[in-house]
Amino acid sequence: MRRFLFAVFVVFLLMPLSVADDSDGDGYDNPTADYTVWDGADAYPDNPDIHEPVFSTGCDPPVATLDLLEPVTFTCTIGNEGPVALHVMIDVEDDIHLRNQFDAAYYDINSGEILELQVTLSGLSEGVAMARLRIFARANNSSSHSVDLPIEVTGEEWAGMNSHSEGTNPPDISFINSLLDDLSIWLSDKTPWEFDRMQAGIVVLVGSIGLIGTIRRIQARSLWRRNMDKKATDDLQSEARFDAIRRGGGHQHHIEPTIPSSPEVIIRRDK
Repeated sequence: MRRFLFAVFVVFLLMPLSVADDSDGDGYDNPTADYTVWDGADAYPDNPDIHEPVFSTGCDPPVATLDLLEPVTFTCTIGNEGPVALHVMIDVEDDIHLRNQFDAAYYDINSGEILELQVTLSGLSEGVAMARLRIFARANNSSSHSVDLPIEVTGEEWAGMNSHSEGTNPPDISFINSLLDDLSIWLSDKTPWEFDRMQAGIVVLVGSIGLIGTIRRIQARSLWRRNMDKKATDDLQSEARFDAIRRGGGHQHHIEPTIPSSPEVIIRRDK
């Protein structure tokens, strides 16, 4: 009996603490906190017919015609159609006729959420080009979804080049949008409210105004304290001078011993 109990105990020790769960039986494990769709989990854990992430996408304008060095900004929307939140990496595959000004970045898209991105490209050389907005939802080398951005670059120089040097590119502010997107994601995770890029920008603006006001108030208080300290020092010095005068019994510098004590002395000398 003891041997049997010991064998049962050993079997329990050797059993795995957790077993992967595959609800729909399609061979893809259900996503967990430690094993996400990015790692290879099922994007549709309750549907045996589909396991890859599905996106709804669109970009405006659908087609663009550019002159040399002329920029165009596509407004692209990406919606997560699946029941599971996704962690994705998004980049733009450019063309030899184009200059890409979009920085690749990682984004979190909840189920049913729509992400909006600004993709800026400029004409580099004459020709028909095809840029692609690519979405990577799994940690591998192939994209899960892509959106074509057809562009024709003419051989004419962009009229806006006259007000810009040929070697100077338009200022790239995409990093600001990326920072605001990261801040909105962080605020949404740390607070019970959902934030978008505009709301995150308002938070930064209000916070900056409050910080500047606080700094100016501290500087004003510091200046007031210095003035009060200086005034107190001047008052103490004045009081010390008055005390010295009172202790001396009079103004010694007003005494003029060379002045005769009486007019009679002068009369006698004249005689």
